Amino acid sequence: MSNLSSYEIPISSTFTAYDCHCEGDVEKVVVSGLPELPKGTAFEKMKFFRKHHDNIRLFFLREPRGSMIQSVNFIVPTENPEAVAAYIIAEAEEYPEMSGGNTISVATTMLKTGMVPITGPVTRFKLEAPAGLIGIECDTADGKVGAVRFINQPAFAYCLNKTIQLPGFGELIVDVGYGGMTYAIVDAQQFGFDLVASEGRRLSDLGQEIKAAAAAQIPVSHPLNSELPGITQTMFVTPIKRSEQGVESKNAVIVSPGRIDRCPCGTGTSARLAVMHAKGEIGEGDRFTHKSLIDSTFTGEIVATTKVGDYDAIITAVSGRTWITAKCAYILEKDDPYPEGYAITDTWPEMKEGLYRSS
Repeated sequence: MSNLSSYEIPISSTFTAYDCHCEGDVEKVVVSGLPELPKGTAFEKMKFFRKHHDNIRLFFLREPRGSMIQSVNFIVPTENPEAVAAYIIAEAEEYPEMSGGNTISVATTMLKTGMVPITGPVTRFKLEAPAGLIGIECDTADGKVGAVRFINQPAFAYCLNKTIQLPGFGELIVDVGYGGMTYAIVDAQQFGFDLVASEGRRLSDLGQEIKAAAAAQIPVSHPLNSELPGITQTMFVTPIKRSEQGVESKNAVIVSPGRIDRCPCGTGTSARLAVMHAKGEIGEGDRFTHKSLIDSTFTGEIVATTKVGDYDAIITAVSGRTWITAKCAYILEKDDPYPEGYAITDTWPEMKEGLYRSS
């Protein structure tokens, strides 16, 4: 038997990363091996990384090392004195300015690995996302890392009950909300969906069609940062239910190029809360339980109201849990023929037109 330890692997790059899942959603947190970035805000670092180092995103997220269902976070230094670190969020087709599930995974990883010290029953610190400062409150009773509660940047409703034309279907009513990303929010019952796991492929294909139609027919621009994209996500939702425990609903967020967010989606939860608040369906301090397609949950609440430009806005707090599944040394050998991976349409869907036809 050959001794692999005696074989010197010709390495081009090595990265240390933690594989995680946040309430079921598959994520990576890269903590070393990254190139040095120019000083600036996390948003400026993200733009530089996207322009000059996008090959690293492709290395992690495309096959043979990654997959369409994953996202990756790059921990980078921050110049903001209030933050302990900055992070760049990357998905299969874009660099979101904010992601709730990824934020929970970053915070959990930093606590569980000692990058941020545990300071008591509740450990508080701030991270700098491309969207801005994100407050973190983590349950660390008995020295164990539990649920992470993050205080998001402001969320607001762009428009309510907007009618768009969906090719092959007809008129479709959507709400558009921003919670760190911009969502076209659709009643799943319009298409007869129950939001269960077996509907995942049909939801994904239809969600991509709705996103394309909504983005073309409802152009929106963030009032404080015109560089942010408009509608890039579709969220299917069930009607809200009320009980003594608060308000509850289920959702399925479609992430490009066409897959289901396995967790209940943090920025989607914030956008949903903003739309619900604008409709008078939820008030400040009310508990909101948001379920995913696999019945994992985030809890959210409105902790304050504010303004974003001319829009009435809210500050949300969202909480959930992450579990680390592996600590990995990702290696790029010098002669690897796929340093940026590849995408094949059996698992990386193309846009499909006219999946749903009006009767």
